[in-house]
Amino acid sequence: MVGFVICGLEHSGTTLVSELLRQVPGVDAGFEVGALLAETPRDFPLLQPYAEHMLWGWGLTQEAFLSCCETDSFDIFYERLRVSATKLRPNTHVIYDKTPRYLAALELCMSRVVAPFIVTYKDPRSTVYSDFKSSGRDDFDRWFDEYAAEKIGYMRLHYAEFLRARDTRDPRVCLVRLEDLCLYPHLTCDRIFAHVGYRFDLGYLSFRGERYQNTRVGSIAIGLPFEYRTALDARRHATIAKKFAGFEAWFFE
Repeated sequence: MVGFVICGLEHSGTTLVSELLRQVPGVDAGFEVGALLAETPRDFPLLQPYAEHMLWGWGLTQEAFLSCCETDSFDIFYERLRVSATKLRPNTHVIYDKTPRYLAALELCMSRVVAPFIVTYKDPRSTVYSDFKSSGRDDFDRWFDEYAAEKIGYMRLHYAEFLRARDTRDPRVCLVRLEDLCLYPHLTCDRIFAHVGYRFDLGYLSFRGERYQNTRVGSIAIGLPFEYRTALDARRHATIAKKFAGFEAWFFE
């Protein structure tokens, strides 16, 4: 079985939450999975680019990966993955699945495994700024005009699932705002860890052996989700807020 599942908006802290939970002895994961987007594990090899990324992300041969998928049971798939993956630490007895895209099909993914889910999100203004930085462009206004419509479509898919989980207070879902994680790390980590059945230790706030370059040294940077406030002027803040006004629950003040 999979111990728990992490999903959420891109650049909203899924990797940060993953690295925090990797500090629990015996708990580990590779990179993204994506299997829960397939109807059964047997269908997963056809789901690209997730299937291809599993090979390097978890340290699998093609033969081992296909063997993991030769079942209709997701529980069996994850157990085979735990045994076969070579990128896991020794003595790993619990694995988890961190795939941000699951948020767009949250209810469906939850129907395929019996496990707690963690959903991360953050202010749309912070999301836009993260995407702008990743783009490598230097003209924000021109970039934003080209970018906004597609991003709004992406966020609508995720927002509907987020609202359903929030409004129904689904007990299997822990909603984690990145701003809260950065401003109130102890309280927020206590809540995250309790949700998946572990006790948070303050020592986990200093990563042991960070795996990904996009996770910052020191674990949690208080200003991380607020960089847009100084990097972009008030006019651009207003432009983003107006364009992304349909996502009120994600704005943070």
